[in-house]
Amino acid sequence: MAYDYEDIETPEKTLPRAVLSAIVIVTVVYVVVALGTAMLIGADQVVQHKEVALAIAGRQALGTVGLIVVTIAAAFSTGSAINATLFATARLASRVAENGELPAMMDHKNAAGIPDRAVIMLGGAAAVLAAVGTLTALVEGASLTFLFTFVVVCALAFYQGAGARVITGCGVLAGATASVALVVRLIATDPLALVVIGLLLLVAVFGRPILLRHVRTEGRHR
Repeated sequence: MAYDYEDIETPEKTLPRAVLSAIVIVTVVYVVVALGTAMLIGADQVVQHKEVALAIAGRQALGTVGLIVVTIAAAFSTGSAINATLFATARLASRVAENGELPAMMDHKNAAGIPDRAVIMLGGAAAVLAAVGTLTALVEGASLTFLFTFVVVCALAFYQGAGARVITGCGVLAGATASVALVVRLIATDPLALVVIGLLLLVAVFGRPILLRHVRTEGRHR
C-alpha cells in the first residue's frame, strides 16, 4: 500500500484548518489547566514544583485517585507527543531521502508504508540522548532547535513574500529574541546542551555532504 502524502502535498488545504483548530484548542486547554492548577495548590507551589504541579493538583482535588489519574494522563500525553514527533520526523526524513539529500536507506518502507528504518534510527538516537541528558537540558535543547527552525521558516517566508510580511517579520524578531535568551540561559545553566546542538549542526552542514558521496542515494539511482 502506497504511503499517503496528501497532507504534505496540499498544505494550502490542510494547514489553515489544522493551525486554527490547534491554536484554539491548545489555548483553551492551557488556560483552563493553568488556572485550575493555580486555584488548587497556589501559584507559589506551581513555581516550586513545576515538574509535578499537575500531579499535586490532582492529589489535592481527588486524593490518591487524582494523583494516579493525572500521572496516567501525563504518561499517555507524553507518549502521544513522542509518537507523533517520531513518526512525523521519520516521514520528513523519508521525503528528504527521496530527493537524494539523505542516504537511500532512510526511505525504506515496510509493508504498511511506514519508513521503518528512519523510525528505528531516530528512536534510537532519541533514546541515547534521553539516557545521557537531563530532562531540563532535553526540553531546553529541543526548544532551541524548534525556535531556530521557526526563525528560518519565517525568514524565508518574509524574503519570498509568502503571507503578510508584518506577521512573518514579527515571527523572525520574536523567535530570534527568544532564541538568544535561551542560548544565554543554556550558557549559564547547561553549556553541554549547546555543545551537543553545535556538534549536530556541524554534522548536518559538513558531515552529511561527505557521507552522501560514499553511500547510495535516491537521486543517483532513479
